[in-house]
Amino acid sequence: MRIRRLAAGTVLATVTASLTLLASPGPARAADGVVLPVRSHWQTLADSHHVYISAPGDDAVVATDHDGRVLKTIEELDGARGMTLSWDESTLYVALPEADAIAAVDTATLTETRRFATGAGTEPENLAVTAGRLWFSYQATVFDAGIGSISVADADPVVDLGHDAVWNGKPRLAASPAFPDRLVAAESASANGMRVYDVSSGTAQETSYSDTVGAVEDLAITPDGQSVVTAYGSNYAHQQWRISDLTETGRYDTGAYPNSVAIAPNGMVAAGIVAGGDWDVYLYQPGSTTAIRKVALSWPHMDLLARGVAWAPDGDRLFATRFPYSGEVILDIVTDVHKASSDIILRAPETSRLGEQLTVHGTLSSLMPHPADARVTVTRYGEPIADVPVAADGTFAFDDSPPLPGWFTYTVSYAGDTDHVAGTADITVEIVS
Repeated sequence: MRIRRLAAGTVLATVTASLTLLASPGPARAADGVVLPVRSHWQTLADSHHVYISAPGDDAVVATDHDGRVLKTIEELDGARGMTLSWDESTLYVALPEADAIAAVDTATLTETRRFATGAGTEPENLAVTAGRLWFSYQATVFDAGIGSISVADADPVVDLGHDAVWNGKPRLAASPAFPDRLVAAESASANGMRVYDVSSGTAQETSYSDTVGAVEDLAITPDGQSVVTAYGSNYAHQQWRISDLTETGRYDTGAYPNSVAIAPNGMVAAGIVAGGDWDVYLYQPGSTTAIRKVALSWPHMDLLARGVAWAPDGDRLFATRFPYSGEVILDIVTDVHKASSDIILRAPETSRLGEQLTVHGTLSSLMPHPADARVTVTRYGEPIADVPVAADGTFAFDDSPPLPGWFTYTVSYAGDTDHVAGTADITVEIVS
């Protein structure tokens, strides 16, 4: 295999990059997610039959089926990080920065079949396939990173390291079959910068540039190939950009701190954050920037990992990986992705007199209307006390007279229906004598 290097005088150097290292894995399966047999994570990716999790600290990629059953841990993948699939899903490419190489894995047998050397000290990290070549970001000099490519279909593949190492950190890459001659790259380090390249000739020719985004953790292209959505932690929203000129065209107000994004073939957007309080992943219907669904990862398993969301290609399942403090990397599977959230808001007096009747008011809401016969159930410290109809405008109310002074917590729950997931909310009232 031949490697075309940068211009004469360019220095190649090894630069250590950060990765997430976790403790040893625990039992085979958690109560609310699949515990994976690895201690680290870089990216989660899915094809029509598998979910792939790259684990740099374990030199491995874990492959599961869509139900989370671990099929194989592909080992001896030195520092496995960025992954991408050939457009026919027959090959999984894995960046191996510790080997200065990229591995090709047969997705039918889940075995490595080939390895492409990228050059000493290049440490490839992020990958994309487009225009008949495999593109990768790599360390070009002590201070700069670049984008190279490999003619993987050739009997004697050529590795081209390009000539324009303009990146502060190894950029995130994205490409789409809907626009096969374009490559989108976004700065992953502290400097700002996002670029679009025309790669139809086999070399990357810059066509547009923006300095309004930087330190991107993840990016994804819309199914029509016309827009790209970015997630970067310093911002409190995911942003959508028109690829032709990198003008911002939309904003998903997800909160702090965006670290993941994936877009289903039908255009549904999954936008993940790492520190958003109650919610970790927001789901948006095509063309909408108002979340139809909010997904919470179970406490204390709450930390969605960067680049940790992926759609099944049919758009019927969403996969998310998280770090639950106790050490394991956990895979969650969301199967009811087309259902809307059921949001419940409760209002009640802070205090009420013993022996007097108190009233709790509530509202059940969603972006999709609930059934006309919707009802909510009410418990007081786990004991059922009411089954309440919901009015057409989503409002409801119930009365109660607690028998003793003290603090009383009411839990209101909606069981869900064919178009909505379940919802619940709590409110506490102090009963004084």
